[in-house]
Amino acid sequence: MQIKQIVNKNVNNHKKLCIYSKKSFYICLITFKIKQIMKKVLLTAAAVLSLTFVNAQDLKSKKGEAYLPVAGDWAISFNANGIFEYAGNAFNGKTDNAAPTVTNVTENTFVGKKFITDKSAYRVVANLGFGSNNLTNGDIDGNGTPEFATYKSSTINLSAGLGKEWRRGSTRLQGFYGADALVGFSSTKWTETNITGPNDSFSTGTSINFGVTGFIGAEYFIFPKMSVGAQYNYGLQIKSNGASKYSSPGLPDSNGESTTNFNLGNVTATSINLTLHF
Repeated sequence: MQIKQIVNKNVNNHKKLCIYSKKSFYICLITFKIKQIMKKVLLTAAAVLSLTFVNAQDLKSKKGEAYLPVAGDWAISFNANGIFEYAGNAFNGKTDNAAPTVTNVTENTFVGKKFITDKSAYRVVANLGFGSNNLTNGDIDGNGTPEFATYKSSTINLSAGLGKEWRRGSTRLQGFYGADALVGFSSTKWTETNITGPNDSFSTGTSINFGVTGFIGAEYFIFPKMSVGAQYNYGLQIKSNGASKYSSPGLPDSNGESTTNFNLGNVTATSINLTLHF
């Protein structure tokens, strides 16, 4: 025999009247529990979406400018040592502030990028190095008497490469990795005009190298489309060195031997870079 009862329940601030037997009471209770669970699920989903929205907002400046590069963007990256030194000098009025350093920094290295997707880019790498030194009335042994009238030396070091880069991360801190194929050459030459002796000259011969380098690093976007980062390179290099030559009037030329070197390791170098995207 079923006994009918009337129960008032307050669900979502509305009075609901349930007329039930023992079976209908359980059905009504289960329905109520399901509604409570669904309400919690919806609240949790709303919180997650809200957090995602906030994180997305963090990737844009107050002016609405995006921090991270996107497909179609170009970028240039170069060694940032000079900028760190200048900033340090400007803040404390000194002229001898040293930039943050990492091992084996390569000077004058330039990297151009073309982003083909939001997470990958083609790269062009170039390292241009030129040097010269001119001395007049040189006193080598320090006895007060110049041993030569003039001494001139010059050095050239050029390298270029193509590569590809992939990126990871969804915040202003981004990781990146990839590989570059490189080719380069270098040469050094000096001439000496002596006061009492013959005029000498020396050249190292041209060195040509080929290499494949893998790299990995990270960068942080301090401003929209502007980042500071560090990179470490590790790769394979084959280098052919031309024969050196020493010449002195009245004497036969002295020629060195050409060599070929095979290197595995730090072919190019670790560096701190500033990268601009546009």
